[in-house]
Amino acid sequence: MKMSSAGFLVVVLVLLVTCSVAELATEFAEASDGSTATLPCRLSTGNISDKITNILWYRGAEESPIYKYEARGSHPQHTADPDLQNRYFLRVNEQQALLMISPTKSSDESVFHCKVDFERSPTKITHVNLTIIVPPTNVQISDSNGLVKKDVTEAYAEGASLTLVCTATGGKPLARVSWWRNQTRITDETQYFPDRAKSQSILKIEKLTRSHLLSVYSCEANNSNKQPPLVVRVAIDMYLRPLEVVLVGNSARFSAGKMYNITCESRGSRPPASITWWKDGRRLENGTVAFSEDGNVTRSVLQFLPEASDHGLTLACRSSNQRIPFSEIQRTWMLKVLYPPKVNMTLGHGLDGGNIHEGADVYFECHLIANPWVHRVWWLRDGERLLSNSTAGVIVSNQTLVLQGVSRSSSGQYACEATNEEGTSISPAFHLRVKFEPVCKDGAARKIVGAAKDEPVHVECKVDSEPAPIEYRWSFNSTPGISRDLSKHSTEEGGISILTYIPHEAADYGTLQCYSRNDIGWQRISCAYHVVPAGKPDPPQNCGLTNITHHSVVVSCQKGFDGGLKQKFLLVLFSGELSVANISALSSPEFYIPNLEPAQEYYASIYSFNSKGSSKNTQPIILRTLPAPGLKELRRSTEPTDSPKTGISGPWLYILLAAGSTFIVAAAIGLIVFVIRRFKVETPVRHPPVGRPKPEETPSHSLVEPILTDTIQEDDNNPDLIPPTYESLIDSSLPPYTITARPQSKRNSATQMPVKPYHVTWAPILQSRNCSTQTPPPHKESSV
Repeated sequence: MKMSSAGFLVVVLVLLVTCSVAELATEFAEASDGSTATLPCRLSTGNISDKITNILWYRGAEESPIYKYEARGSHPQHTADPDLQNRYFLRVNEQQALLMISPTKSSDESVFHCKVDFERSPTKITHVNLTIIVPPTNVQISDSNGLVKKDVTEAYAEGASLTLVCTATGGKPLARVSWWRNQTRITDETQYFPDRAKSQSILKIEKLTRSHLLSVYSCEANNSNKQPPLVVRVAIDMYLRPLEVVLVGNSARFSAGKMYNITCESRGSRPPASITWWKDGRRLENGTVAFSEDGNVTRSVLQFLPEASDHGLTLACRSSNQRIPFSEIQRTWMLKVLYPPKVNMTLGHGLDGGNIHEGADVYFECHLIANPWVHRVWWLRDGERLLSNSTAGVIVSNQTLVLQGVSRSSSGQYACEATNEEGTSISPAFHLRVKFEPVCKDGAARKIVGAAKDEPVHVECKVDSEPAPIEYRWSFNSTPGISRDLSKHSTEEGGISILTYIPHEAADYGTLQCYSRNDIGWQRISCAYHVVPAGKPDPPQNCGLTNITHHSVVVSCQKGFDGGLKQKFLLVLFSGELSVANISALSSPEFYIPNLEPAQEYYASIYSFNSKGSSKNTQPIILRTLPAPGLKELRRSTEPTDSPKTGISGPWLYILLAAGSTFIVAAAIGLIVFVIRRFKVETPVRHPPVGRPKPEETPSHSLVEPILTDTIQEDDNNPDLIPPTYESLIDSSLPPYTITARPQSKRNSATQMPVKPYHVTWAPILQSRNCSTQTPPPHKESSV
């Protein structure tokens, strides 16, 4: 408030005049704009009995009082200047008079003078300096990114620095600015800018730590001790780097080829960490990520399929906060992968696998890679395991196989097999081919080929050789020492030479010889094919019964001459005069006859046939199936129960059974002694007496008549004896021979034929004649 020079002089003169007669005092008061101001004025004097007469308030250099208080009379009088708009009021008590101004205005700021008159005491004057405080109009916080909005800073990375500036605008006087955290003042250093009517304070944090996350800082601006400060708060948002990363589990042991789920966990990152998987520096992409509810834990699960080549590599789980540079941490496993052996085999050093001849020594080496190491190594040939056999020239020494003096039989697929805890592996096979000159295949060095006159026959020459034959040669001879070449009539198909041969006359029947040649040389022993006139085959011979049960039987025979052509076999089974089964066989005359009735008699006729026709049938074979189990008990149980009992019972039955058993044992012993003595004194071949066969050996079929035997002897022990042919022995018009089955008989261990299950009689021999001598051929009644 400005004061004129004249007024100022008046005030000074008043003060000079009064100073000599009045007591002076000075007070200070302040109030916020719009509040209530209280201006004190002292009333005390040294004389207690003295009374106040007047209290006058002046403002500044004004000559007229703005407020009067008159204590004369019974009722004090208050008089205020009308310009004060009833905002001024005086309160008087024993000690002081208080001038109340409410509400205050900025124009009220001035020096007020209080003049108090007493009845006897000198006048007392109090000067009051009133200051009107104007609070700041605005307080704001800013950082390096600008003004902070919503009371939260932008996110700062852990470890970064942060500078916060709090600015107070306006106010009279300018406000003092301070920073607080958790009711603790950090700093109150204030910078004042009067020209811009603002003041500010700066808070600087050199390195943010995890403790600063969402911490709240307060900025207070205040320009009066009597007024509350203006407060603005701000929270610090942060990015946090991961604290730790863990591979769940404590083992990095895996089996190759098995799927595993490996879990990696990271904690402490904000926002949640990014987890990546790495194998030996190469990133893996098949991990799935999940987060905890509070976002503090990040979990990644990797589906890992280890391979044998992964053994010894590193598997790493890396966790990082992508908003914070260089925040990556990782946990690493050294992989231990177990796998079955990896097996490979090689031919020994210096050996040429394509040029191995008979008699050479060959060795193989087995190369292994395995984890864990193998506990057994095997060598295989054509899938079969080899054992050391020094006699045969096979030496197995763990990872080495030695074959001494190889032959053609040594050829085959060789492999190495190794086993460890994870499994068994076999190396790729090495095909060892031992070179040798051609030989007849399957040992068929000589074969009979039947051919009709003027009919072409195709003769196949099959040989074994290594390498395959490159040339074949055919020749024919019918007279010793004379041969002719036939190679121009042959063709080759798939390594087989086929000769088309046509006999036109008797001289064309003889021996065909086939020779082949490969890189080793010519075949030493030719393959011979005896060309004979083709005809019908001979019937099967030496038929016998085996495996007789109550419902089936097996009939086995020996092949007869096939007539020079491929033959097949047929069995016709009869029950009485009714044919009940036809059974054929392709390779050999062996027939299994099922579905027979128990304790039933059958007879069978067996034939062989080729493209020229069928053979004469063999003599029918009589067979009887065994009784079904439990048949006697079944019959006994079906007898009437109420029929009268007959026969012997009681103790006499046991006496008769004991006597009968004793008689049977004695008869058997006598029979054995008789047979032994007779064999010692007679010829090796027994000849039963001439007569009718025993009742059990007589066929029951109506078509088979009993056969008498001749007494002509034959030496069975002579291996050079050529048995008569079927045509020379048997006339189809005569009755056939008979074989009666005895299932309980034993078998000869050398021939595997029944020792005495059948009784064979040759009836038509007496009527046959030898073609050259016109004498009956020898015959016999033999027990085979």
